Amino acid sequence: MGPEEREEAARRLLDLTREMLDLAKSGDWPLFAQRELRRQELSQALFATPVPREAAPVVADCIRRVLDMDQELITLADKGREEAARAMKETQKGKQAADAYRRFSR
Repeated sequence: MGPEEREEAARRLLDLTREMLDLAKSGDWPLFAQRELRRQELSQALFATPVPREAAPVVADCIRRVLDMDQELITLADKGREEAARAMKETQKGKQAADAYRRFSR
């Protein structure tokens, strides 16, 4: 990957991270997970070999911005995981109550 390609990959990584932040804020976790897989692939390709010196300033700037957004992504993902767990627990309680009602209402 040449310097220009490396810069473009870093910019795509930044754009993808911005998109993931929007998805996390809206609670679209399935699409968020798909984008995270793509982001991992892109990160691996970007850093598979040393970054050319000519591309280093752009790549470093993009990565710094990605890392700043990652802190918010982590916070939102943790909150989303807690909300999902709580919803599953409530659903399970509702199912148990319905099962008990059916069992004892005969």
